[in-house]
Amino acid sequence: MSGFSILMLIFGICVLLVGLYMFTGHKIDMLSWRAGFKNLNKEEWKNIGKWTMVTSIFIFILAILGAIFNF
Repeated sequence: MSGFSILMLIFGICVLLVGLYMFTGHKIDMLSWRAGFKNLNKEEWKNIGKWTMVTSIFIFILAILGAIFNF
């Protein structure tokens, strides 16, 4: 396994965990200070978390492709 695929796998796991945290309805203070995220309710945080978890699937695909082709 190349270093690229290992790092992408670790990054994908981190993104998945952040998405899962937001999907459970928790606010992330680092995002909530921005004007666009100030007054979001629980359902909107769940929606952002869902799409963050979907994005992590693409990162996992990159890690698998990196492992197969050894970039």
